[in-house]
Amino acid sequence: MTYNFGEIALGVEFQMKVYEIKKGILPGLPVTKELAGSLIIVPISNKVPKIDKVVLFNRGVKDFNKASYHDILIAQAHCIAMFNKEIEFHLWEDDAPGKGHDASINKSNRHTHSYKARVNEKGIAEVSIHLMSDEKILRQMADQFLMKGDRNEGANHEYYVTATYSGKILGASQVNVEVANPDYKSQPQNHPKPKPQPEKHTPKFPVGPEGGPKQPDPKGNIIEAVFIDDTGKELSKVAVGDKVRVRIHSKNMVEKHIQYVIWKYDSTSTHEVYRSAMIKIPADVYDTSGFIITKVSSEKGIGFPIGNSNFYTQNYFIEIISKDLSAESQKFGVNSDGLLEMEKVKSAVGVQNTQNPDKPGSCICQEQYKDLVWGGKVSCEFRKKVVQIAKNLELPQENYEGANWLMTIIALESAYSFSPKCGTFRKNPDENSKYKYIGLIQFGKAAAEEIGTTRTHLMSLTAEQQLDYVEKHFKKKMYKNLLKNRTALYLAVNYPNSTAHASEKNYVVYDSTKDAYDDNSMFKRETHEFWIDKNGKKQFYKGKEGKSYVWEFEEALKEVEELGRSNKTKTFTCGNNSTKSDNINAKDIVTYHIYHDNKIEKHIPKKIKEGNETRYKYVYHDSIGNEHEITTVDWHTTKEKGVGQVYNTKPTHSKVLSDQYVSEGNTSRRVKYENGDIAEYGTHPKKGIIWLLYKAGKNNVELIKMPDSLNYKKDGVSIAYSFSKTQRRYTGADSFAGFIGYLAKSGYKLTTTGSCFSEGSSFPSQEHCNGRSVDTLYLGIVEQDQKVIDSAIFFHFTEVLKGINEYCQKLKRAGNGGSLHNSHLHSGNFNSSVIKTIKEK
Repeated sequence: MTYNFGEIALGVEFQMKVYEIKKGILPGLPVTKELAGSLIIVPISNKVPKIDKVVLFNRGVKDFNKASYHDILIAQAHCIAMFNKEIEFHLWEDDAPGKGHDASINKSNRHTHSYKARVNEKGIAEVSIHLMSDEKILRQMADQFLMKGDRNEGANHEYYVTATYSGKILGASQVNVEVANPDYKSQPQNHPKPKPQPEKHTPKFPVGPEGGPKQPDPKGNIIEAVFIDDTGKELSKVAVGDKVRVRIHSKNMVEKHIQYVIWKYDSTSTHEVYRSAMIKIPADVYDTSGFIITKVSSEKGIGFPIGNSNFYTQNYFIEIISKDLSAESQKFGVNSDGLLEMEKVKSAVGVQNTQNPDKPGSCICQEQYKDLVWGGKVSCEFRKKVVQIAKNLELPQENYEGANWLMTIIALESAYSFSPKCGTFRKNPDENSKYKYIGLIQFGKAAAEEIGTTRTHLMSLTAEQQLDYVEKHFKKKMYKNLLKNRTALYLAVNYPNSTAHASEKNYVVYDSTKDAYDDNSMFKRETHEFWIDKNGKKQFYKGKEGKSYVWEFEEALKEVEELGRSNKTKTFTCGNNSTKSDNINAKDIVTYHIYHDNKIEKHIPKKIKEGNETRYKYVYHDSIGNEHEITTVDWHTTKEKGVGQVYNTKPTHSKVLSDQYVSEGNTSRRVKYENGDIAEYGTHPKKGIIWLLYKAGKNNVELIKMPDSLNYKKDGVSIAYSFSKTQRRYTGADSFAGFIGYLAKSGYKLTTTGSCFSEGSSFPSQEHCNGRSVDTLYLGIVEQDQKVIDSAIFFHFTEVLKGINEYCQKLKRAGNGGSLHNSHLHSGNFNSSVIKTIKEK
């Protein structure tokens, strides 16, 4: 028997066990198995490890081997049998004449900075080289060592890279990148950059009757281009604030590349409004992901007089530029897609049973919200919602300034976690306590009640859902016309009575007579308020007289926003609103489709077969396009439950409808109340014998009954789990889709201690209510448990918690769940916003 391990398994230790099956001595006795032997296996490659080729290029521009010192170059090493090995790149300036690199001439031309990356599962190590950050050093190096006989370096400096492994150079890029020499004297200096203009012979399509003359494609490949909205309806006019997409009709262009440019047109001039990334055409008719016409983009290069009736509705035309990448692709020896930042497109007609969903990384967020500070901490849905809230609050819109204020305030209040459950209220939820806080902006008891909710309810929400209450807070009458700057927005959270004074730099927000003074040390910025310890760290005095001024708040908020600029998003997963271009892949029953690359879709057929009204089907799609029908489950709705509150005696706050003794793991008694609340009694692993009260909320939640076990194995796909000592066998319908995804991703059979009970309670857990989380026992092998953690995160569980014992400390990328999680991993707060719902038209 032979077994081939994938490259990802190289160097990982596996244990193979052999069991002897023994029949019972007498008829009727059970069959037993005994361990006959075991073998430790460490897979090695059957290929010779090597770097096959090295390339250097300027991604996303017209000429990939030309750049300026303001650009970012991409270096790649294409490797064989080197998965997860670290490759070190060095940048060299080439002074050797002609083609090729002369080591003796260039020996002193290596940049001192090195760039490191590990080889990914595709065999590629890739780094970004920011020329601007080292421009001075690179230019000095380039001008110091000239080709023999040269009086200056000429119009360009030529660069290449080498790739090193274990201290030995194993490859170099063969095509140099030419970087424009700013010191080249034959060119006029400081010459103003010419304003971009449409190309002469490209096809152009006016939007509406006044969008300019139409210019057909001379090759006949691009037939038409029109503006459409999210429903696919064609638009003849667009206005500031509209989200628009472009539908392009073409022929003989599938798999070829184009770029579209939107131009504002009037009788005397044209002005570029928007230029897309490169697009690889998937079908003869397809829709782009689109962008928003903003006041900024519609005014690029234009001064509008007051009273101009055309200010908000302009005339536009669409230019289509074809891009032949075959030559560049052959020159660099890589797939042409790797040279570009590609924009996502959708076929307007669609292909039945598509198995390869759109690649992650392109959406409206990528085009519009990519520069939102702290965006890397949240989902696409969160980013879009923050931008909309900023508009609703009439905060500054240019460059998303107001949205950045909101993200800064939430970052600071949530201790940079952006968790809806952060705060002191979480540790021991007690609505009677005034001075416990929860969530994105640390709602207290009074603040929650003023917007019609409770801290318990707020803690049960996702971050995206809790944003609705953040908006309600800022819309309170007391803040009307006061939220004029970032500091005012923050004071409306931190110390509301001072909001009106946010523009008075020397106004005292609070002094040492208030607890808030010592509780908010980051606003202590005068030298008598802190000292520097022997390690160079700032320490703050407590109990001393002092004051916190508005200018100190301004400084602190500026620092938080600046820090957020290094936490912008690099991953984009939105686009989850159904349009008529999407394909339905569900017959007679609502079906979740879980894809290997972490996309999840919920397909809803127009007609659901009788008997399937309260059932869901779950289908997994593997990496080669096979569909795997995993299971069909029953679902029901129940009132959402708040986080469990601890009681030492049976709660008597409402009329009791039932009081039952049960035997469900740690739970031995359950009381149901007339108001919908549930109290459960039993043994908590840390708190002993207690009651937990789960208060019913106003909203309904869907829960599915999990199969008692799954043991699906087919075509290399393994999705398997079993329960252990629990009857918490219900969970959220969306969460179960994520759970199936990460079971498939990890490939291990896991043992789960459950999620929640049928009505959303979850004793002994306070936080598993509503099926938001699922626990699994550790496998006991660090590499395997690490893969489980990574798989849970990959499939959108945003709160993965581990224990604190010696074993758990070896695990990475999981939060601190305390000693309670020494025995099991907690995967919670599934991000339902990533699920794309598609309804059959």
